[in-house]
Amino acid sequence: MEGRHSHPSTPIPEDFVQKRGKKRGSYNCGRCGLPKKGHVCDLTKEFSEVPTPTSSDAKSFVLPSQLSVIRSNPTPPLPPPRQPVVQLRRALSFDDIGVTDESPGSDDEGEGDGEGEFLDFESELDLGGSGKLPASCLWEVFKRLPPSSLLSSAKVCKGWRDVSRRIWKSAEELRLEVPLKAQIGLVGSVLQKCPGLVKLSLRMKSDVDATMLACIAFSCPNLDSLEILTSDTSVNRITGDDLGRFVADKRCLTNLKMEGCSNLGGFTLSSTSLSTLCLSELFCHSKMVFNCPNLKEISLIFSRQENENTDLTAMVNGLGRSCPRLQNIHVASVRLTHAVVLALTAANLRGLRMLSLVLGSEITDASVAAIVSSYSRLELLDLSGSSISDSGIGMICNVFPETLLKLLLALCPNITSSGIQFAAAQLPNLELMDCGMSICDPDLDSPAAQENDNVDIQRTPSSKLHLIYQKLIIKHSHLKKLSLWGCSGLDALYLNCPELNDLNLNSCMNLNPGRLLLQCPNLESVHASGCQDTLVEALQNQVCGDFMAEDNHFPCKRLPDGSKRIRVPHSYSPQPFDDGKRKRRLSKQRCAVLVY
Repeated sequence: MEGRHSHPSTPIPEDFVQKRGKKRGSYNCGRCGLPKKGHVCDLTKEFSEVPTPTSSDAKSFVLPSQLSVIRSNPTPPLPPPRQPVVQLRRALSFDDIGVTDESPGSDDEGEGDGEGEFLDFESELDLGGSGKLPASCLWEVFKRLPPSSLLSSAKVCKGWRDVSRRIWKSAEELRLEVPLKAQIGLVGSVLQKCPGLVKLSLRMKSDVDATMLACIAFSCPNLDSLEILTSDTSVNRITGDDLGRFVADKRCLTNLKMEGCSNLGGFTLSSTSLSTLCLSELFCHSKMVFNCPNLKEISLIFSRQENENTDLTAMVNGLGRSCPRLQNIHVASVRLTHAVVLALTAANLRGLRMLSLVLGSEITDASVAAIVSSYSRLELLDLSGSSISDSGIGMICNVFPETLLKLLLALCPNITSSGIQFAAAQLPNLELMDCGMSICDPDLDSPAAQENDNVDIQRTPSSKLHLIYQKLIIKHSHLKKLSLWGCSGLDALYLNCPELNDLNLNSCMNLNPGRLLLQCPNLESVHASGCQDTLVEALQNQVCGDFMAEDNHFPCKRLPDGSKRIRVPHSYSPQPFDDGKRKRRLSKQRCAVLVY
């Protein structure tokens, strides 16, 4: 038989060898041996007489026959060789079918193996005869398109379709907005295009349920981070059992963030890979168990409804036993009490660095004493909405003088400007401080207070813990962000913070423009929404005045009697003028006063 070697011990008759059957046509080229399908041979062996075509008369080229080549008569030139296709078309292919958002896998029917899956960046793609575009340039353009535009571009031509298909396959992060009343097939078709997806963020405008989780688990086997965000038009119908099965099956999942978790009920999350967990809008959970030994950050935001009755003490006790590596804890609930703080201190989380207990009105100075006695290396402490006083701030300053970088005490009505000044003086490494709605005027909304807007400020003894109008003086060398939003009881403000770049004075309605002094050369933005027009004007004059003051580069000289300084023109100055230094000063960024 042709093309096969006989066994050496088997004799073959000569008649069998010489007599062959009908020779069938070959699927390979007779010159180079490559498949004929979509192939133009470059070997010209005995056709060397054929002239080389030129670009000027490419339109008049006619493919010559073999007889016309053998004759000596002049023949028309060959057509220009086609560009090699990236991937040979198979017999069963869907290249002619348009790509639709609802057709799952429509771009992947022509997949191949080996080197055919990658683009040749040195090649060029013919875009409708209008010119040649390198594949590398097309790749850079396509990978900057949003998912909807990338789906539309695949309908233009086969070259664009190949590039878009490989863009989908190489994608590792996808942010997708699911429209209202969208079918699950839409999300499934998009996810199937991205087999190597690692990070997925879905902004849901339609309802989400267990079917969506199943689709994500099937389409993204290597998923590392999942984020599901809800909107006003969507409802999260995922139950605790559905979420528990998803987390247990996805052994590569490390980050999980989900909003609208009001229907979870009781749940148990067991995972050895999960390190970050964020759940919001939790409501009335009968059981919350976290069996995540490698969990390092957890954020639980509960609903503010009055009938919310989750047992936070039992939940915190479980965290101490099953999540020993926790470093960041954030819990926002109106049911935070001193008992929850005691359970947290009993958990003995040695690696805890950030603690945020928000909206716990029953958290007092005793709770602060329990926290500082158990965790002495905190870098962030957020007790916003608590009932601590200046005594609690004093305990915080005594324990965290070197480690604390961020202190948030918003919505704490029992602290005064003296406590804030003491914290700024005793915490030298502090970079962020939030004291919004802490220094408030309790009689601000009363009719008597509105009638006395133009009268001299008077102290009223009705306030139990502090006077209504106070002054705040802060001098700090490392503070970068300061928030005093809603401090309607603040009358005077003096800041000397060379590193401060963000200042929030929203709704500081009683701040006196004449008692405002900002010595912050690096200040970039000042938020002044809800402030008086005179205060906004004073802020603009101060921050712009500091900038204009730096435009004066004339050196100064003291008079012989030492009484005052005078300006000396450059022509009389013995010191040379540094022109480069002037340019650097003039390029200083201006501060923006933001009023919405």
